[in-house]
Amino acid sequence: MNLWLIPIPMPKYFYSCKECKHAFRAYHGPKELLTNCPECHGIDVLLRKINKVFIKKQEANISDHPAGELTKKFIEDNRDILKEYKEELTQNEFDNKNTDS
Repeated sequence: MNLWLIPIPMPKYFYSCKECKHAFRAYHGPKELLTNCPECHGIDVLLRKINKVFIKKQEANISDHPAGELTKKFIEDNRDILKEYKEELTQNEFDNKNTDS
């Protein structure tokens, strides 16, 4: 099977304009960042809102596993998602500090 033919869903991001307050959602790669408002055509006026983290749920029989073991497995299963979320939060915090100054 040719992997190039398998569609991969793009992440959904929410943006709002600092000038006209226009809010919208956009689908693009995690390393992309929109900066110009499609409504008022302002340049470098968009803020990307923080999305909820997707966390994979799974059934577990708690009596079979100690809580620490379940927590460790959960963290290992979601390590990449948590890392990306942390980087996004850090970048948003850094951007907000720069715009407030």
